[in-house]
Amino acid sequence: MIPVIALHFVAGAVAGTMFTVRTLLVLVGFVLVECVTATVALGFTAGLCSAGGLVAVQIGYLAGIYLRSVLEHMGIAQPSIRPHHPR
Repeated sequence: MIPVIALHFVAGAVAGTMFTVRTLLVLVGFVLVECVTATVALGFTAGLCSAGGLVAVQIGYLAGIYLRSVLEHMGIAQPSIRPHHPR
């Protein structure tokens, strides 16, 4: 259980340092399917434990965003090269 949550956290952190929110939404979608599948296949308790992975991805994403901002502030990482188009 703990290794699964740790892997979900790391996946979220990596996504947070490199990718946009759209990637988070895709990750959350995959993990949500994983939760539903675990609930159907293994029961409610397993699905509830799998929901910890869903939370870990989101917290990891926030940690990745924070890490990215710290690295940019220190000058180690460069800001995103994508231009932002105001609408």
